[in-house]
Amino acid sequence: MLAGAACAGAASAQSGGTAQVSDSNPACRATQLKAVFRGFQGAGASRTGAIVLVNTGSQPCWLTGTPRSVTLLDDNGDAVPAKARALALPADAGPVELAPGAELPAFGEPPPKGSAWFQVTWSNWCADASPAVQSMLVVLPAGGSLAAPVDAAAAGWGMGETGAPRCDDAHAGSSVTISRFQPPSV
Repeated sequence: MLAGAACAGAASAQSGGTAQVSDSNPACRATQLKAVFRGFQGAGASRTGAIVLVNTGSQPCWLTGTPRSVTLLDDNGDAVPAKARALALPADAGPVELAPGAELPAFGEPPPKGSAWFQVTWSNWCADASPAVQSMLVVLPAGGSLAAPVDAAAAGWGMGETGAPRCDDAHAGSSVTISRFQPPSV
């Protein structure tokens, strides 16, 4: 199943309306979240995949906008040099509520109700050696960071593609594009 297909329809309108992150709707902290990277798939010259986040705390929390940054980490835990940039937010992009107790989905299953997800696209790798991305470091909008390891089941389904994207411009450098947090479609 393709990473985009795993999250198909997840861009639908969120069921929580337009709640704003505030004292009564607190922003999620890294310490109360758990994440998994669903694995890369080829997307033309790029690699794309989804990261799913769940709330392990006891109270609901909200994610809004996009992560501050996402760093690709290789099999040694070292950062893969790539410039991260967030996509522009649509005018109707509101916060996503993460309910306590939602479990990370099994591979191939859509993100569960009460979770959030976002897409990562890696482009233009021109170095001689190709790193194997095994995890991503996600910096949250409210601060703090958490690791999103590659789903161990992804490789068995051909989704664990961790190789680098094609080199399109040796002078441009590698980049990672980050979409906004989105609710699941369930």
